[in-house]
Amino acid sequence: MEKAVAKTHHISVSNNYRYERKFIYQGCTPEDLIETVVLTNSFCFREIFHRRTVNNIYFDDQAMSFYHQNVSGDELRDKYRLRWYGDAFESINNPVLEIKKKHGAVGDKLSFALSGFTHNLQQSSLIETQEKIHQEILDKHTPELALRLSRLTPSLYNSYERRYFLSDCDTFRITIDYNMAFYNPHFSDYTISKAQLSDIVLELKYNVSDDKESRKLTQALRSRLSKNSKYVRGVDLIHHQQSS
Repeated sequence: MEKAVAKTHHISVSNNYRYERKFIYQGCTPEDLIETVVLTNSFCFREIFHRRTVNNIYFDDQAMSFYHQNVSGDELRDKYRLRWYGDAFESINNPVLEIKKKHGAVGDKLSFALSGFTHNLQQSSLIETQEKIHQEILDKHTPELALRLSRLTPSLYNSYERRYFLSDCDTFRITIDYNMAFYNPHFSDYTISKAQLSDIVLELKYNVSDDKESRKLTQALRSRLSKNSKYVRGVDLIHHQQSS
């Protein structure tokens, strides 16, 4: 479950670390992957939520520090993103600002809900979008968080479809992400910068204490562990598209 974060004077991480192992599949459909891999192993996964479209705005500084942290494989890495759900990407409704902290292979996340916030990306400039998000953070959370966000700017738009599964023992979660699309937020019409990936990403999530048991499951997933980052892949895609 996501952690609700109250309005406080300082931002801190709970140290509730977990693994998020990612596996890449190509040349198959999500339905094939679910039927032949997710639902057929000995951990007896079941679908626990309806399919939904995940939308994100990623933030970075002018030096693209978060991007370079990930590419370099730094031990300590950060990621800031605004996330909301809905098939219409341009319509932001009730988003959550997430700060992801990675320490090596494990990570934690802080979530700051922006309940009641609505915004249309296509009807606003990037500056207007950024200012509205910043003001909402300032109104509903802390000046410290608003100051952090004011030093960052949208660096990538992203959306994909996701399905959710849980093992019978309630220990392991799997998400299946597909139909991934990426946009350059610095285009006056971001829709013309659309780039897509046909890969399917399976993400396995579990607590640190369950790492040993997870090895049986990873063997059944029939794919190699991948250092996949949607953020890095998306930035690479839109910049390659821009330079070509």
